[in-house]
Amino acid sequence: MTLSYPPEKSREEANGRSLILVSVTNRSDGNIVKINTAIKKILEKESKATNGAVKFNMILDYSRTTMASLSTVVRSGISGIIMSMLIIFLFLMDARATLIIGLSVPLSLLFTFLGMQISGISINLMSLSGLVAALGMIVDSSIVMIEEVYRYYIPKTLDVNQSIIRGSREVTMSIIASALTTIVVFFPIAFLNGLVGMILKPIAITLIYALAGSLVVAVVFVPYFMKLFMTPVPKIQKENFVQRGIKWLENKYKEMLSWCISNRGTVIVFSVALLFVTLAVSSSLGMSFLPSTDNNDFYMTLEFPKGYTLSRTTEKARLAEKVLRDTVPEIENLVNSIGNGGGFGAGEAQSNKTNFHIVLVPVSERKRSVQQIIPLVQKAVEDSIPDVSVTMENGGFDKLLGYASGGGGYGLTLVCEDMDKLFADAERIKAELDKDPTVLSSQLDTSFDTDNVTIETVQDYMASQGIASTEAGFTSFILFNGTDCGKLSVNGERYNVHIESDLCGMSMTPDVLSNIQVKSLSGELVDFSNISDFSIKRTLSAINHSERAKTITISAKLISEDTTPVTRHINEYLEKNPLSEGVESKAGGIGELIGGTLPSMLRALVIAFFLVYTVMVIQFERFRQPLIILLGIPFCAIGVVLGLLAFGSTLSLVSLLGIISLGGIVVNNGIILVDYMNQQRALNKEGFSAKSFSRLVSESSATRVRPILMTTLTTMLGVVPMAFAKGEGAELYAPLGQAIAGGLFTSTLITLVLIPVLYYSTELKRMKKNNLLKNDGEENA
Repeated sequence: MTLSYPPEKSREEANGRSLILVSVTNRSDGNIVKINTAIKKILEKESKATNGAVKFNMILDYSRTTMASLSTVVRSGISGIIMSMLIIFLFLMDARATLIIGLSVPLSLLFTFLGMQISGISINLMSLSGLVAALGMIVDSSIVMIEEVYRYYIPKTLDVNQSIIRGSREVTMSIIASALTTIVVFFPIAFLNGLVGMILKPIAITLIYALAGSLVVAVVFVPYFMKLFMTPVPKIQKENFVQRGIKWLENKYKEMLSWCISNRGTVIVFSVALLFVTLAVSSSLGMSFLPSTDNNDFYMTLEFPKGYTLSRTTEKARLAEKVLRDTVPEIENLVNSIGNGGGFGAGEAQSNKTNFHIVLVPVSERKRSVQQIIPLVQKAVEDSIPDVSVTMENGGFDKLLGYASGGGGYGLTLVCEDMDKLFADAERIKAELDKDPTVLSSQLDTSFDTDNVTIETVQDYMASQGIASTEAGFTSFILFNGTDCGKLSVNGERYNVHIESDLCGMSMTPDVLSNIQVKSLSGELVDFSNISDFSIKRTLSAINHSERAKTITISAKLISEDTTPVTRHINEYLEKNPLSEGVESKAGGIGELIGGTLPSMLRALVIAFFLVYTVMVIQFERFRQPLIILLGIPFCAIGVVLGLLAFGSTLSLVSLLGIISLGGIVVNNGIILVDYMNQQRALNKEGFSAKSFSRLVSESSATRVRPILMTTLTTMLGVVPMAFAKGEGAELYAPLGQAIAGGLFTSTLITLVLIPVLYYSTELKRMKKNNLLKNDGEENA
């Protein structure tokens, strides 16, 4: 009997020194920054208490990554606000109007934070992304209100009070309608569940509160601020180059619109053709569930052949660490968990596996991204160490997606009852995946690599001897593995008592098993060789099932988040080399996540468009005019595709949210145009000829160019810093800004022409049908 530590089954190392690794996980409602600050204080206190004998090193501090990501978002937001204010000042050339807009922003944010507090939404990367996206939009309603009041105030048409009353009366309903159409598109997103809901819900709810707050500020507070700050009589100011440019643009736009109305067939055909060309180009966009992020860390798992002892694996792991440090000088911290199959204390002990967690210096302090470093590390390790299987994985959201998708990257699940066919097809698909340049590594979720000793008992003989199968199995288990059998007190300390035989640690072979003896009911010892037959068989490590059918899943880690190239490659391969008869396939990995996400996002898109249409029907009390405005939405796809292609981004969950957002933003321009044209028509009691109606449409549209350009530019420039953002976490929300900025740019250009043309065409037909059109010899205007 000896008193000693249990045999070592796994160990953690860093820089060749053993360590004890402690992981701290915060609750869902925990504040990671406060928790990490408290941990650092505790460690500092403990270090002093041991006089430095025990050294503490925080390997990974997610609070630093979180703060850096939030800092990037905040900088993007501040830049957006500054650019929006600059646009307002250049257009109105009035410091007071700019100040009023400046005051509307914090007021709108105050309502937003109150709503977030009530809903229990914390300030995190996703909610702040929604807030930055809203910064350009929350001033839109206030801009429309101020611009309309200034249209009567600056030329001294009315005094300040009358200007405010008349201006606000003309645009209040269109402001409410515009704000509501933008708000309602986010309602379906706010009710999504699952992983999609977890990611997008904070963005959507934050946007809803921000836009609702901006509506209240524009309708209630902005008129009051104008009364407070505007002088009774406006000061005479010289036109600046922007205002002169706007007047020139209005005149040229009026002339162009007159030509477009006269050639409306050509305009409509050209617009539709341009849309179809864009849809064709969109096939070149890559697809992913979420953009790959750089969170300053990644993981590497090394698997050596079975039979590697812990000491031999440790020797190879230290060699791998040296290769790592030589290949990646940007390493800040590194920890290696040897012998833990699941990695870092998780999973069953496996002496032939080792797991590295590598932490890099911040993004701002290195030139290479983690996505560039990972393939270099894999190649270096594979070239330096023979007989090793290397699996690389990015940290952050990519690792989360790996858990959610059963491995991440590309996945394909084969289904069949015949395991031989199933395994043969899986092996050849894996071999084809290994040829793909976008694949880092591939694996099957089962294998035939495991040699097992199969024991087939002779049931009749065992029954005659009074020996149970469980007793035979339990005897062999104890002899080869040992067992805890009680407690022992030594000097007041209690210890586990673990008994072992000489067979512990030996390989379980038929020869060794034959010499094991089991006691029969009569007390005689019976050899295993008399009660069983032994054989060594190659068996599957696991047999997986889905809906009662046997399955094998082939998964692959990819260099980038774009699954389109590898999916196309395997689909083309299977067209030329079909699966065996009876074998079926279904998408796995990120492809399965995308396939499960698209239907819910499409439903959200359809519901959002229906809600937008309903709001506009209530506003205009017509069914046809809202349809004209909705026709402008598809044209935002042109800018979305061009924007994502220009930045090299993929079509992901975040960019899809941008497209849904555009469904509410784009219609605002149409509402402003159509509502003003309706107001001007109502003022004319004498009726219209084709020519006079064309002139009304052109002049009314030209009058609304300035507020449309102001709101469009402030929204676009509000998200441009987000689109160009660099830093920790920026890759996640940048596609939202890219989609909104690009889509808004093209849709504004096209809808400024297409909506007046469609409005003229449909209303002219209606007037002809109801005999309301005056004949002045210009029927074909």
